[in-house]
Amino acid sequence: MPMHAAPKADIPAPAVAHHLDSAQGTTGSVDAQAGLIAIVGGSAIAIGDSTTATGLVENFAQEKGNVSIAMGEALFQAVAHAGALGDAHALATTFLDVSGADIVIERETGHTKHAAHDAWAMAELDYLAIDIHGWSPPQGPIVIDMHQAYHHNHGHHDHHGHGHHDHHGHGAGIEAWYGNFAHAFAAAETHGANGLSATFTDAITVANQFSFVSAMGLVAL
Repeated sequence: MPMHAAPKADIPAPAVAHHLDSAQGTTGSVDAQAGLIAIVGGSAIAIGDSTTATGLVENFAQEKGNVSIAMGEALFQAVAHAGALGDAHALATTFLDVSGADIVIERETGHTKHAAHDAWAMAELDYLAIDIHGWSPPQGPIVIDMHQAYHHNHGHHDHHGHGHHDHHGHGAGIEAWYGNFAHAFAAAETHGANGLSATFTDAITVANQFSFVSAMGLVAL
């Protein structure tokens, strides 16, 4: 999360752009006997003179006969550029919380890259959860984790302090433009009796300092 410090008396505080969207499209209700519940989301922050942070969340659940199925994805990216050496930073994370499922398949991956004046980070998560009504695995829920190692790379520098990247370098999905940009989108949908869906998004920018986004989507059957 971004840190806030009170500005000095003789320096004006930076302009802040803040967008908050909570509980979009909430439908239905969940009682004490709720079955399958899944929450997926994440956050991204870019720190520097020019920054971009984006987040995308999609979550879906459906009842099909005696089976409830939930699936979704989260993708968060951050890109930063700074004029001062080493002042660009980027971080992206995702999360998943599932209850009431008999089978859960999850794939999660992340990448970061830092150079003299640039930084890039990406985190991605996909999942599938299945609840078979009237049956439970004898040894508890079956979880298949396809987690991939988090990759962290540093761009190499020449004697002039310039960073170099190969074609897999930062900005593979987005690029930091002049200024500070933040955008988050979340969608959640359920099909079934007593289904519930809700989303939350938050996007903050501070001029010439950072961009931050967070988002989540909840589905329940």
